Amino acid sequence: MKFISVSDFPPSKIYILLDKNYRKFLIEKSMIKLNCKNYFELSLKINEMLKSKFNGGDINYWLQGERLDKRTGKIHPKFMPLTLVLKLIKLNKEKIESLNKNTISYRSGGRGLVVSKLVLPIKVTPELDSIVIHLFGDGSAGEFTPSYTQKNKEGVDNFIKKLENCFGFFEKSVYFTQGKYQVKFPKAITDILSYYYQIKSYKSYESEIPVIILKRKDNLYKIACIAAFLVDEAQVRDVVLFYSANKILIRGIKRLVKDCNYKSSEVKFNKKAREYYFCLSNKNIEKFYKDLKNLSTRFNTCNLSFKDKDVEFIIKRRKIINPKDSKVTNEIITKLLEKEGTLTAQNISKLSNYAHCTVIHHLKDLYDKKTVKREKITNGSYLWSNN
Repeated sequence: MKFISVSDFPPSKIYILLDKNYRKFLIEKSMIKLNCKNYFELSLKINEMLKSKFNGGDINYWLQGERLDKRTGKIHPKFMPLTLVLKLIKLNKEKIESLNKNTISYRSGGRGLVVSKLVLPIKVTPELDSIVIHLFGDGSAGEFTPSYTQKNKEGVDNFIKKLENCFGFFEKSVYFTQGKYQVKFPKAITDILSYYYQIKSYKSYESEIPVIILKRKDNLYKIACIAAFLVDEAQVRDVVLFYSANKILIRGIKRLVKDCNYKSSEVKFNKKAREYYFCLSNKNIEKFYKDLKNLSTRFNTCNLSFKDKDVEFIIKRRKIINPKDSKVTNEIITKLLEKEGTLTAQNISKLSNYAHCTVIHHLKDLYDKKTVKREKITNGSYLWSNN
C-alpha cells in the first residue's frame, strides 16, 4: 500500500498548523541558523529564499498559532504555508517524516475549510481512488470550494464517510436544495487529490480517469471505481447501463470493467440524450456484485449505496423463470394495480419479478386496450392504475 504524506501535498496550495513545540523549535532554530536577531530579520531571510512578502508580525502569529482579528474580536488559527515549512525543515536538516506527526490541521490557502483530527499519512486505498471517480460523477471541483450532490441522502452520507475515513474530520456544509442533497467540503482535499493523481480537470467534458488508476495491478481498486461510477452515472433496471457525455471518461470506465474481466457491450452514442453509454453483461453482474461485497468487508463504504437493491434485483430476477403467456402477465399486472392503486413500471417490475422492458411492453398493450390509465410524473415516467 502506498501513502501520501504532508510532504507530498501541493506546497504552493496547502497551509498547515503545526504542533506548538515543533513550530517554536523550527522558527527558533532557523533564527540561530541564519544568524537573525529578531523576527524582522528572519522575515527578510525567508522572503529572500521564497520570494515572498512575509513580515515579523507573520512570524509572531505562526509562533502563537493564532491571530486576533481586532475588527471582529475573533481569534483565528494562523496556518503556515507548506512551502515555508518544507524550507525550514530542509534548512535545519530535520527529518521530513516528523512532519506527519506534528501537523495538527491543514487547509487550502489561508482561509479555506479546515481538515483536522487527521489521518496521516493518507493511505492510498480503493476507497481513496473511488473518491476521485465520485468527483467526476456527481462532484464539482476546481479553483473553488468543492461539493458532491445526490438526490439520495444515503449516497451523500456514504461519500462523507469516505472522505472522513481517508482524510479525517473536516469542516463541511450540508444542504438540501431543489430536491437534492449537497455537501461542500475543504478545497485542500481536492488540491491533494489533484496533485497526487495528476488531475487536470474535473469538468464534465474534460475529466479523464487518472493514469495511476488505470495502471493499478490490484483489481480491487478498479472495482471500487466501477462501483462509484455506477452509483453516480448508471441506470439500473434490466441491465446496468453506464453513461456519460464525456467519451474519454466513459471509455476509461469501460477499460476498468474489461481489466476486471467483466464482459460488457461496446461504447455507443445516444443521439437523443447526447451521451455515450455501454452495458455491463447480465452474465457478469453476479460476479461483480460478489467481488464488490468482498471488497466491502475491508472498506465498507465501497458499496452500491442506494442502488444496491436494484442490482440485487437483476441477479434475483435472472434466476426466476416467468410464464411467457401474455394473458398471465397482463393479469399479474392488473392485479398488482388493483391491490396497490398506482405504481410506476419499475415498481411493477420489482413486485412481479418481470423485466422492466417486459412490464413496459405489457403496460402499453393494456393502455391501448384501455384497461389501464397513466399519469405523467416529474421525472418523465408514469404512474399507472387500472381504468
